Amino acid sequence: MKKISDLDNLNNELKFCLKKVGINKTKNIFVTSDLKHMSKIRLKKNQKLEALYKNIVSLAGQNFSLFSPAATLELCNTKETFDINNTKTTMGSFAEFLRKKSGSIRSLHPYWSINGLGKLSKYLKKVSTHSYGVGSPWSLMLDNDFIQLNIGINPERAVTLIHHIECVCGAPYRFNKEFIHKIKLNKKIYEKKFYMSVLYKNTNIQKKNQLNKHYFKELKNKKKLKYFKSKNGIEFWSFKMRDFYGVAENFFI
Repeated sequence: MKKISDLDNLNNELKFCLKKVGINKTKNIFVTSDLKHMSKIRLKKNQKLEALYKNIVSLAGQNFSLFSPAATLELCNTKETFDINNTKTTMGSFAEFLRKKSGSIRSLHPYWSINGLGKLSKYLKKVSTHSYGVGSPWSLMLDNDFIQLNIGINPERAVTLIHHIECVCGAPYRFNKEFIHKIKLNKKIYEKKFYMSVLYKNTNIQKKNQLNKHYFKELKNKKKLKYFKSKNGIEFWSFKMRDFYGVAENFFI
């Protein structure tokens, strides 16, 4: 009898867990992750990242689109050049792994860029210079009915989509700020204007920090939030970004 390897076990576990949260023939996926619980699996880091990528893409099938965060917020208010091809993202090991994948396309924003692989990734070249709002990558994902997949990190603490909703709905505790930042694109270095929705420093209007928890409670009650925990302790969540938008926007109207 053939011995099942650690890699085979990981692939079987990942496929099972991803199916449990509905990642099966789901074409358009935005994935964000914290893979600390995978550290106990006795495989090389790159093997684990490749296994996760291959299982997501395999389940998504042909014409998939896999987007991921590629933010570099630490560059804000610095003079460091944003190199679209080489500036590393600080959004976790899997996000950086996907950014470096052959054929990946990154949106042009020095602070909040999105990386894409697959069919719809080409449209990331045409998004606006605003981190959120109409014409941004978040708008693109909503227009194409993306599912958000969270691995190892509760979406209550990792749902940047809420900032897009705040921007679109005109949340009174945020304003659109212009930044001028140096970028490197097509071997040329130059300054360009970018925009990002940021919090007012001094205002009597404050965001309720527990709202994210409430949004996901609503999604769960509507049976629109899927969750599963693997035998290795890796947690998986998924939800339609449109469903989250539908729940959250009611608090701003």
